[in-house]
Amino acid sequence: MRFLTIPWRYFQLNARYFNRQKKIFSKQDLDAITPVEWRLNQYIDRPELIPARYPVFAKPEWGQNSTGVNCIHNFAELEALRATPSYQVQNYLIQQAATGAIEFEVFVVKHPVKAGQFAVMSITQVINASADKFPVNGIYNSDTRYQDITEQLTSAEQQQLWQELNRMGDFTLARYSLKADSLGALLQRQFKLVEVNLYVPMPLSLLSHNLTRLQKYQLLYKTTHSLAQLAQQLNSTKVTQGIFFNKLIAARRGQNTRILNQDETTKATNLQMDQ
Repeated sequence: MRFLTIPWRYFQLNARYFNRQKKIFSKQDLDAITPVEWRLNQYIDRPELIPARYPVFAKPEWGQNSTGVNCIHNFAELEALRATPSYQVQNYLIQQAATGAIEFEVFVVKHPVKAGQFAVMSITQVINASADKFPVNGIYNSDTRYQDITEQLTSAEQQQLWQELNRMGDFTLARYSLKADSLGALLQRQFKLVEVNLYVPMPLSLLSHNLTRLQKYQLLYKTTHSLAQLAQQLNSTKVTQGIFFNKLIAARRGQNTRILNQDETTKATNLQMDQ
């Protein structure tokens, strides 16, 4: 209200990266603009294609919160997944598993006034309590925990990281999922990009166990304040992308996929019990 921002402008903040034909923020499109040294090998799955090595991750070309993502350890698992109804709902990507020891989530919002600088950066280390070497982390995984580590980097180091991540694209806001062996390795550009979320990403520091409620409120306020300013700057431009409703449809499709996956997991569990 303070900035007289039209609410739906928020969904237009990264509109230039929206695929009009597919009506999604396509992971394949984003992979094409990823710096080569960050990339993990990935492709749209087809029956005649076989991964060069395992494990790999199978994931919908668009999805959020790890919905529909599966870790595949061998060809038999891949064939079983391809045979499931949920796999037919949308295109799936096969992505090489990253070998970095630590998963980081870096949330950034560009500065609404100062060119080349960020307004918000929050860095989270993802911790998985299971013994799984290649877990599918996310808010629906009860073994996943988040730890805010933003303050472990100086302001200069945060700016250095921002400039590196900005090589991929001029995103207004984004959350990068990165794997590296250490925070130092991350700063030295020795990391792989698992994916980048451009559609209403949230800073996972809000879910971290080591920030107080006040600190989370301050992060949320700073984020929404910056986004309102950025969205206000779009008020005079013509809306060309019906992103909100298209994403609503895609989210519904992903929800159906998750339900199917849950049903299949239940069936598999029942089958194992019967055996």
